[in-house]
Amino acid sequence: MEIKPQKYRCAVVFRTLFFPFTYPELIDSFKRRGYSVPPSPRPLPSGPRVYVGGHIATKEGCSVEIKDEKQVIASEGRQVENVIKSFEDIMDITKEDFQVDLDEDIYYFELTSELIVKSDESPIKKIERFMGDKYRVFDEIMGNETSGFTIRIVPKGLIPSYKIWFDITIEPRVTMAEREYYVNIVYRDENIDNVLAFTREIDLKILSLISKIGET
Repeated sequence: MEIKPQKYRCAVVFRTLFFPFTYPELIDSFKRRGYSVPPSPRPLPSGPRVYVGGHIATKEGCSVEIKDEKQVIASEGRQVENVIKSFEDIMDITKEDFQVDLDEDIYYFELTSELIVKSDESPIKKIERFMGDKYRVFDEIMGNETSGFTIRIVPKGLIPSYKIWFDITIEPRVTMAEREYYVNIVYRDENIDNVLAFTREIDLKILSLISKIGET
């Protein structure tokens, strides 16, 4: 099997009363760390709290995005190692330049990712075997033999609104269902070390999960 990365995105969500990253201080922080910052397309307003939004800086194929209305800052790219480095820059800026208390002022950290996995065996056939006969109860209703198409893995007993959560969807890629999987990943935790550890191992974990599908 072969991983073809589409996106890795590491984000931090704040719970501060005011979003801490004001303009132009945030832009200056990224410039000092070697990021390219595009000029603003229009004059920015003045005031005690001025924010910039959208994709504000790039480095080594990673784009830094701000959503001040949601109190989110994130780094996104297609090379996982560079995304991790960029996210560590974000956390350094958060702590050193803006004096944010990482224990008190951060709600949670979250990885989202999209991967395509090339397979030597048909994803449709592997998932059909994994699902077994449980979907046959729908045959009479649909007037055809039925099977599951998607495997979705979440933590037992937790709900999506929790700060600790994961949601992994594995399915045949619609346009190449006999050769490739499409995988969507969400991994959330209030501990940054847990999120970064999962991010570093994400490709291996996904390959291991798909291998388990083929063992049945």
